[in-house]
Amino acid sequence: MLVIGVKVPVLFYGGIRRGTDVFKALALGAQAVLVGRPIIYGLAANGEDGVRKVMKMLKDELELTMALSGCPSVKDITRSHVRTECDRLRSHL
Repeated sequence: MLVIGVKVPVLFYGGIRRGTDVFKALALGAQAVLVGRPIIYGLAANGEDGVRKVMKMLKDELELTMALSGCPSVKDITRSHVRTECDRLRSHL
């Protein structure tokens, strides 16, 4: 059955390595960003403390990116904060 007009949450998983990646995913419409590999690397490197350090680094990088972009909260991150290859091509038409 096809239902039109129903919103489906978008979760982004894969390729997240920095807080800027989280920012871009949110700006492009993701409601949540799932972080897998960096957490596993932190766990392998230094156990629970390694995971905490990875999470703090991602949080700090995201907060810095938000501040530099003029976004006081996650709700303020919009599509206008990123430019994709499609945007670049459209601007040349």
